[in-house]
Amino acid sequence: MLNEMLNDPGLAGYLTRFKSEQIVFLEGDDSQELYILVSGQVAIFKGDVKIRELTQKGSLFGEMSFFLGSTRTASVRAINDVSVLRIPKEKISDLLAEFPAAAQKITRHLAQWLAETSQIVYGLKEFCDQLPDAVILTDRDGKILTWNSAAQKLYGRSWEQMRNANTTEIYADPHGYNRFLQQVRNHYSVRENIFKIIHPQKGERFVSTSMTVLYDGHHNFQGVLSLARDVTQAKNLEQKYKRAACWLSAALLLLGLAAAAAWLGYPYYAEDYQSRSLKQTLMQDYLAKDYFVLASLLSAPIVAGNRLKTKSIMKNFLALQQKTARIYTGLVLLDEQRRVAEACSIEPRADNSAMIGSSYAAIEFNGSETSPHKVLVVYRADKNHPMGKQGVEIAFKLQQNEKFSGWLIFQMDMDQVKKNLGLDLADLRKLQIKKP
Repeated sequence: MLNEMLNDPGLAGYLTRFKSEQIVFLEGDDSQELYILVSGQVAIFKGDVKIRELTQKGSLFGEMSFFLGSTRTASVRAINDVSVLRIPKEKISDLLAEFPAAAQKITRHLAQWLAETSQIVYGLKEFCDQLPDAVILTDRDGKILTWNSAAQKLYGRSWEQMRNANTTEIYADPHGYNRFLQQVRNHYSVRENIFKIIHPQKGERFVSTSMTVLYDGHHNFQGVLSLARDVTQAKNLEQKYKRAACWLSAALLLLGLAAAAAWLGYPYYAEDYQSRSLKQTLMQDYLAKDYFVLASLLSAPIVAGNRLKTKSIMKNFLALQQKTARIYTGLVLLDEQRRVAEACSIEPRADNSAMIGSSYAAIEFNGSETSPHKVLVVYRADKNHPMGKQGVEIAFKLQQNEKFSGWLIFQMDMDQVKKNLGLDLADLRKLQIKKP
């Protein structure tokens, strides 16, 4: 077939030569000539990646742009000195009519390419169906090209329903989705966001969607690959904690004021009511209330790793202490290995940064087996006590979904505890604290 073409006077004028490393055509070009390799070798590239080489005489390339009526889908470069027949677009139909063997070869080539592509697409779908996250691949216009089984479950729509549909149809706020997509395309740093969808059976849901923008070798936008997962439970929990935080903040203030009234008025109670057991009960209730409130407020930011929010809650709690009866000098958060993760002092100008990362591993956590609190005796050096001043701290375990996550520690002002309630270290160890 190739010899017939080369000997044909009408085609001899289309013989073209390229030197080694010379570009035959580039991906994205709008040329639609058909090429037939006469001698030499060429390499085909997608972007900067070489996907195949053509070395056999009579090999065809460049036919996809002609049959699809589109721009070049790949780049071709000469590996060595190359000779080709470059058939203009308007002559290709005449060529196929004059040389049926060429038409047959192109047909076989396209059939083979289609079979290979089908296997790749099927393999990609099989792979995507194994992923736990919803996978969506869209073209530059937002039409859905791939929709795995996890996406079908997450969005409540089958592949038959979503084939070639626009991806904005699955979001409750399509304009918000498009704004976020534009931000990602403009190279903003945020590539993940939470969107609301309306599931046909489950109703309102929240999905966390991360996007990767796909470009061709010339950095032309080609489509978007999205991964999504259901975060409805976490979102509802976040909203629940926000409501709880508002309620608990008000409750904390009221409880603090009530405790202050009881605390300040206590020295004036009748002597008969100032028994040690009653003082211990008051102390138990006070610690239980503060532990429960703080653990509830700190739960969400600890899970999220939000140190700024954690520190803000601790500071606000200590600020309330200054307005009520003060029995704490500070708060400390320990991680599972008893390292200091955060520390705050009741003194606004105090610098606790030196404590971060220090360890409580050598300190004994003593306490009753029937009470959740542990009493710690620590020695901290300061300018007035270079050898270390004894301090008393009360530690409570923190649980996240019934899993141990660290300790919440109250640093006690023992002078105030002794003055107002007449309790000492031994009394604190005897406390039987119950969660409210």
